[in-house]
Amino acid sequence: MGKNMRRMKMWMMENAYLVTIGCVIAIVACSAVYANEMKQTQRADVQAAADAPETQESIAPSPAPTPLPTIAPLTVRPAALVRKGGAWPVDGRVLRAYDAQESVYWMQLGTWQTHMGLDIAGEAGESVRACMDGTVMDAVWDELWGWRVRIAHEEGRETLYAGLESCTVQRRESVLRGQTIGTLMESVPCEAEMDTHLHLEMIREGRHQDPEATLDER
Repeated sequence: MGKNMRRMKMWMMENAYLVTIGCVIAIVACSAVYANEMKQTQRADVQAAADAPETQESIAPSPAPTPLPTIAPLTVRPAALVRKGGAWPVDGRVLRAYDAQESVYWMQLGTWQTHMGLDIAGEAGESVRACMDGTVMDAVWDELWGWRVRIAHEEGRETLYAGLESCTVQRRESVLRGQTIGTLMESVPCEAEMDTHLHLEMIREGRHQDPEATLDER
């Protein structure tokens, strides 16, 4: 046993350079293997980082928020554009007002009775216009009143126009506010004591009303 140990020591002393070279080679080999493993690990990390955007793109985008409904501003019509009632059928002044209380003497009729209409001055041949939209109920010739035109409107209203020399509408015809329905005669037979005028009556649900209170202001 002792001899073998001595032989081993003598061999190592004689071949020390070979042992040193072998250790160096082993160290270099181990370093190379370690470096190669580190490079592969770094490449894997880089590849994983490169794949990240694709993973993000696969995620569905969140929906955009739904806008809240807006409320349209309230439109208020100017008072000047709101029509109170009907248009004036002729442009003259009032000769005799509506009066459902006091009786007046009708010279041509030889009787006293209330004046249930409005007499508006005009010129012979002047156009007479419908006060409101409606439908012609009657258009007849009367020896005392000339042509009389009666028009029905909404809300149970009616207008009666008397003292017309001519009539340009007929029964059941639709008419518009401001549309010509005839022309004035020079003198209304039953009111011959007065100048040329239109006799206008307004009726609502069977009852006479003051036309002047229903017509537009002027």
